[in-house]
Amino acid sequence: MASVFWDTLVATKTRLEGVTGIPTVKIRKKPILLQEDSIPLVLLTPGKEKVEMEAFPKVVEYVYEVQVSIIRAGNRVYESDVESFLTLRQDIRNALYQPGLTGANTVLDSVIETSPPFDIVSGDSGNCDISGIVIRYKSIEERVS
Repeated sequence: MASVFWDTLVATKTRLEGVTGIPTVKIRKKPILLQEDSIPLVLLTPGKEKVEMEAFPKVVEYVYEVQVSIIRAGNRVYESDVESFLTLRQDIRNALYQPGLTGANTVLDSVIETSPPFDIVSGDSGNCDISGIVIRYKSIEERVS
């Protein structure tokens, strides 16, 4: 049986892959750009997992954080492709910020937080435009006693 966190990552990947114009989506342990990666690329990585609310005897609301890193070639050009990159980021945000998550049946809501539109991640990324989004999925689950 897969974990809810894994189901959430896979369902997020599936949702993004269904949107026209979204580049390749990969799930990784950490948001690291590898030398062999083809760009553009969207990386999904697990973030924090926490208990948000408890209703005894056995109901718990967990929050699963999925980090989304959007990476495109920037070629150290700082004035071109700003609009198209922001449009891609908006398309990803709109696809993710929805009630429920098909494939992760216990997810009932989400909260989204964006970082600055142009940021950096670890790895060989000096020539890339990178933006981050964090989506926190709320899941109601039964406590295992």
